[in-house]
Amino acid sequence: MKKVSIIIVTYNAEKYIYDCISSIRESTIDIHIIVIDNGSQDKTLDIIRTNFTNVEIVDSKKNLGFGAANNIGYEVAVARSSDYIYLLNQDTISYPETLGRMIEILDSNKNIGVASPMHLNDDGKKLDKKFEEYISAGSCPEYISDISLNQVSPFYEIGFVNAAAWLISVETVKKMGGLFSSAFFHYGEDSNFLSRLRYFKKICVIIPNIYVHHLREKRSGKMSATFEKRKLSIKKVEIMTNINRDYKSAVKILYKYAGQQIFYGNLNGGFELLLYPITRRAEILKYRSSYTSSKIL
Repeated sequence: MKKVSIIIVTYNAEKYIYDCISSIRESTIDIHIIVIDNGSQDKTLDIIRTNFTNVEIVDSKKNLGFGAANNIGYEVAVARSSDYIYLLNQDTISYPETLGRMIEILDSNKNIGVASPMHLNDDGKKLDKKFEEYISAGSCPEYISDISLNQVSPFYEIGFVNAAAWLISVETVKKMGGLFSSAFFHYGEDSNFLSRLRYFKKICVIIPNIYVHHLREKRSGKMSATFEKRKLSIKKVEIMTNINRDYKSAVKILYKYAGQQIFYGNLNGGFELLLYPITRRAEILKYRSSYTSSKIL
């Protein structure tokens, strides 16, 4: 029987975690749920301990970030001799017997590195808005045409899908030297992983007719100025650590992006981007080198 470790990183998840875990029901595969808690200050851990005694909890006592917490979950999965890991967001609702069908797709093609279900909105009447934005004729060839003509394929390659529900074989992660890079704390780690995946000649796919709800419609308010600035910092690391481009090509792309920031009046952001590959060259090269080794940084 296939063994899957389901890794859920939690942070103040009392609103979601009961529904998230209770919705996971699989009868044909051996699943083990691992919760890595990033220092929740609410009742998240109390809810899990009271209602789900079979769930393994790693209480980090502090916020390690999304990438580092998932890396802990991955190490637990390896120690348990799991065949696959399934990264699942705390704010998701699953459907019964989902993973067995996803494993069939993942195993059907040796080029598939990451498989994801379709992400629905809260009530399931539409695709999750962000997920829908990932799908275009360029990023997900044939999907729109096939759906329009009612001739759906078992899976579709896609350029990017966020790591709210990723199924990956442990063997693939081992070949890539590890799961998420420490260059990213929260956001950007999934994009970096997929760029490394492409370097190793594997693809990310979405699977029609298999679904998960991603409950984020009720979140409100604009991103803070601090977060907007952090997005710029994440973007620069994403660009410069993409090993599918050589260093000089990455610098050219970054400088084009810097020019756009300066043109739109973000002088501080533009100069931050311009200085990054000069002042942090050694660090960038160290990360890039590690991504083709047996142990990533």
